[in-house]
Amino acid sequence: MPRIVRKIIHVDMDAFYASVEQRDDPQLRGKPVVVAWKGNRSVVCAASYEARSFGVRSAMPAVRAQRLCPDAIFVAPDFTRYRAVSRSVQDIFQRHTDLIEPLSLDEAYLDVTVNKTDLPTATLVARRIREQIRQELNLTASAGVAQNKFLAKLASDWRKPDGCLSSSRKKQMRFSCHYRLVFPVVVALRQWGESHLFSRGEKRLQVLDKRTGKPPRVEVQNAKGETVTADDLELVTVKN
Repeated sequence: MPRIVRKIIHVDMDAFYASVEQRDDPQLRGKPVVVAWKGNRSVVCAASYEARSFGVRSAMPAVRAQRLCPDAIFVAPDFTRYRAVSRSVQDIFQRHTDLIEPLSLDEAYLDVTVNKTDLPTATLVARRIREQIRQELNLTASAGVAQNKFLAKLASDWRKPDGCLSSSRKKQMRFSCHYRLVFPVVVALRQWGESHLFSRGEKRLQVLDKRTGKPPRVEVQNAKGETVTADDLELVTVKN
């Protein structure tokens, strides 16, 4: 019996809480919006892409966000409203599959190996979902399509915001990701044989062994030219 190849989509709403605020209040559109309570103990729940351009990120202390972006508009979180919008997004997912694994209010994995709409590929399903979210909710989402959840999430991150990336065994994927994420990517790509991955800046990583069944030997150089071995990196086992 031939092995069933899973078709997994990771859908991630773009700057979800901040985007909902900008959607519902036209005066916030195009401005740096930070969803957080003000105060020394508060942390950022979400930041619009305008605020992110100043270095503001989720989970950052609110006081630091204010220092990075003095003109940021702080909006108190409204989780009742976010949950309602999230339910609408879930309703769109359910038109395509019943196999949904929510991760939070703004992201989920969907198994569309068999989909309800009879679309021929998972990539078309992902595109249709993104179109419905845009048309019905006036929000944007990014999607990644792959054979497992790990790579699907990496693919969606690669195309944020408002993009879609599909990967397959026939393609050698290249990810421009943060240094500490590179080694898990290599573990996932081990089955594809020798691959060359590059991260931002001057960091470099190369897979040296092919399909040994063992964690691949890696060679990493950072911007200072220092060599880092696999022992210095976190090994994450990836199962298909």
